[in-house]
Amino acid sequence: MSMTKPSDQNVTPKRNSKMIGWIVSGIVLVIFAVIALRIDDWGRDWTQNTASLSEDASRAGLRPLHLDDTPQAVADRLRRWTKSQSKWDWVSSESQELSAQLIQLTRTTPLFRFVDDVQVTIAPDIATGGTVVQATSRSRIGKGDLGQNPRNLIELTTALSDR
Repeated sequence: MSMTKPSDQNVTPKRNSKMIGWIVSGIVLVIFAVIALRIDDWGRDWTQNTASLSEDASRAGLRPLHLDDTPQAVADRLRRWTKSQSKWDWVSSESQELSAQLIQLTRTTPLFRFVDDVQVTIAPDIATGGTVVQATSRSRIGKGDLGQNPRNLIELTTALSDR
C-alpha cells in the first residue's frame, strides 16, 4: 500500500488548469493580433459596414473599373469567376436600361461565416465605348466591418481587371 500526501494529489490539476489558462490566453492574443493586422483604416473599419467604388478613392482597387469589353462580356466573366470562388456566390442579375446589368453577389468570410452583400452595376461607358463597373459591398451585421468590405471590392476589381 502506498502512502500519498493529499498535497501531491492536487498539484497536477492546478498545474493543468494554469497551463490551459495560458494556452487560451495565447489563442485569444493571436486572434486579436490577426484582426489588428488586417485593419487598413482604423478610423473607418470600426465604424462603417459598407464600402463603394469611388473615382476619388486613394487605392486603385477601390475605383470603378473602365474596361474595353461589352457589358455582357464583363458579366459573363464575373459569372465564371464567382463560380470558381468558394467564398463568392452569384445571387441574381437584372437587365436595366441601355444594356446595363445589376448583379447581386454574396461573399462569405471563412472563419465566422459572415455574409456580405455585393451589388455590381455593369453598364456601357458612353465616353469610351467600353464598360464601366460600379460596386458596393455591405455587411449584413455589425457596426464596423474591420475592412472586409473594401477587401471584397478590391478582390472583385482585381478579378475583373486580370485577364
